[in-house]
Amino acid sequence: MSNCCNNSDQNHFFPQCRFCYVQGPTGPTGPAGPSGGPTGSTGPTGPTGVTGPTGPTGATGATGATGSAGATPSLAIGTVTTGLPGSAAVATITGVSPNFLLNLTIPQGPTGATGVTGPTGATGVTGPTGSTGPIGATGATGPTGATGVTGPTGATGVTGPTGATGVTGPTGPTGPTGPTGATGPTGPTGP
Repeated sequence: MSNCCNNSDQNHFFPQCRFCYVQGPTGPTGPAGPSGGPTGSTGPTGPTGVTGPTGPTGATGATGATGSAGATPSLAIGTVTTGLPGSAAVATITGVSPNFLLNLTIPQGPTGATGVTGPTGATGVTGPTGSTGPIGATGATGPTGATGVTGPTGATGVTGPTGATGVTGPTGPTGPTGPTGATGPTGPTGP
């Protein structure tokens, strides 16, 4: 508490201080004034404060009810593809539960060494003769070969029938007179 009994300045400006008094306790708060005054403009957003420490982990919740049994899955082989030599093997699963397909891509292995030739197998039964194929086009005539050796003369064949007499040809020129023949024997004497 304060008083103003000996303060000459206050006695000068405040006539009530001509008398000595003691300040009493603070009175109750008066009623609120009427509302409805204009709202002031919103001030700028202040900077984001520092993130507080993480709170403690909460207690573990109660175990939920056991779910119904699911359908038994079925796995079948889907596609099997041969990959390039040296590539990685790939396995994928497709389909809709509970039916699934396993798809595989298996790389081709390197060519192995040639194996030892096995023994010749027994000759199989001769198959039926196939039908004759169509005659092909005649090929180009090849070059004439060398003349072969003359073969032996064959036997004389049977004489054929005499042909018809041909037309008489023109008389040829008279030949030269032949030599005189020898004298013949004397004929028998007449009667």
